Amino acid sequence: MLKKQVRWGAELGYSKPVKSLDPNVEQRGHGLKGSLKDGELGYSRMITRRVARKDAHDGIPTSESITEDQWSEREQQIAERAEQIRRGLKTWMSATSASVRNFISDCTPGVIYPEQLKEAIKAEESEYRHYEFDDSSDARAHHEATVVELESFKHRYGDQLQKRTPDIKKNVEQAVAILIFIMIVEGCFNALLFKDAQSSGLLGGMMVAFGISAVNVLFGVTGGFVGLRNLNHPETYMKVLGGIVAAVCIGCGLFVNFFVAHFRDAVEIALHEALAEGSLAGFSMFAIPPSQVMADMFPNVFGLDSLVAIGLLLIGLTVFVIALYEGYDRISDRFPGYGRVWRKERAAYEKRQQVRNGVRDDLSDYFSRSRIWFETQQSRHLAAKREIEKAMNLLETRRDVAVEIAARAGDQERSLKVAYRQAHRRARNAVRDKLGEQAAVPAYFDEIVTPNIPPLDTQKEREQANAAIKAIEENLQALNIVREWMESHIQQVQKGLSSIEQRVGEHIQALRDKRERQDHQKSA
Repeated sequence: MLKKQVRWGAELGYSKPVKSLDPNVEQRGHGLKGSLKDGELGYSRMITRRVARKDAHDGIPTSESITEDQWSEREQQIAERAEQIRRGLKTWMSATSASVRNFISDCTPGVIYPEQLKEAIKAEESEYRHYEFDDSSDARAHHEATVVELESFKHRYGDQLQKRTPDIKKNVEQAVAILIFIMIVEGCFNALLFKDAQSSGLLGGMMVAFGISAVNVLFGVTGGFVGLRNLNHPETYMKVLGGIVAAVCIGCGLFVNFFVAHFRDAVEIALHEALAEGSLAGFSMFAIPPSQVMADMFPNVFGLDSLVAIGLLLIGLTVFVIALYEGYDRISDRFPGYGRVWRKERAAYEKRQQVRNGVRDDLSDYFSRSRIWFETQQSRHLAAKREIEKAMNLLETRRDVAVEIAARAGDQERSLKVAYRQAHRRARNAVRDKLGEQAAVPAYFDEIVTPNIPPLDTQKEREQANAAIKAIEENLQALNIVREWMESHIQQVQKGLSSIEQRVGEHIQALRDKRERQDHQKSA
């Protein structure tokens, strides 16, 4: 079974696997120990004859009746031992029969009504749908709002967009990752070029280099995203603002890269001079005034003497151009706002699809657990039917064993009584002259009746077992009916869920058509 069982199946059928009957009724607990459990009385026939001859010599009168109270002491002992075995067998069988009846009662399932079971299945299914109703309603409303927003945007700037759509594969995360990567690459190159210009070596060069790289990338991204993109904006004031931002950022980016290159060139010259004067230990590149570097930049900004400075300039300009392009074309669509509304509509659509898939997955899991419940119940019903038959067979077997043991005890009882009375008569005949009038020995042993165990009737248990088996067969039939209905119902539900995506597309198209009609009516 799955971890979570269907709620409607908790009280139907068998909640646990059906186990075999273990009566746990031993003969020892009913006084049948040792040889008694095999029907052996434990009296020797030879000793019984000896006791009979002794009773005859003593002149003990013999009984002319077959009633127990008129038997001799030895006969009463034999009868009591046989009756002890019969009582033990009777109680042993009574306890076994009670265990079988209780087992059959536990294995008798409640009646399963197909119509009620169908309604219970649909009721729990409706609960799964109801749990997702709020989420699906919110997702649908949000998606409709984004569709209206996207269509309004397309209608407002239709001439500039020219029916094109942005590339939905573009995403901000990818662009940011590329920018961080190029910033790290530039920082590593700059660190290598600045490590010889200061006393702290590579670590100090990395601190300076990454600061320059971050500023360079920031100017490039801002110039591309805020500046160049707004040149495509239909509003004039936004184009002017974009041009200003682009000019400022591009100018600042070029200035930063040329300044850093000239500064590295000045550091190279100062480094050689300090080396020539022998004062390299006190050298620091931060001692070079920036005003002097800016004065040396003009009028010839390309006048660089150091190859390291030229390499630094080329790397910085390359990174700046890449950052400018990333901001212009990779973070979002070139047309301002188009990528935002497009991604917003795509995200709302995916959310709506996610809710739909969540409903479908929940229902699929619910139907899977329902199928497993039906399979489990069918196997448990069949197992219960087999176990009931096995319990009845066990009861019949024990009854036969009890009858056999009782018959063996009865045969010994009769044989011992006959042996006693025959020996008693012969002994009385031998001492007739001595006993006188008491010597007459009647034929009292001709009608010895040995009480036997009463028939162990299992009719009550058999009727109970038949009723339980009938209930099981009716439940199996009901389970088959409901399961066939459930399979057809599952197909209908899955077909309905599969058509949701098509309905979503039709709904979106209807919204677009409605928007176009409203715009046409306004223009007319």
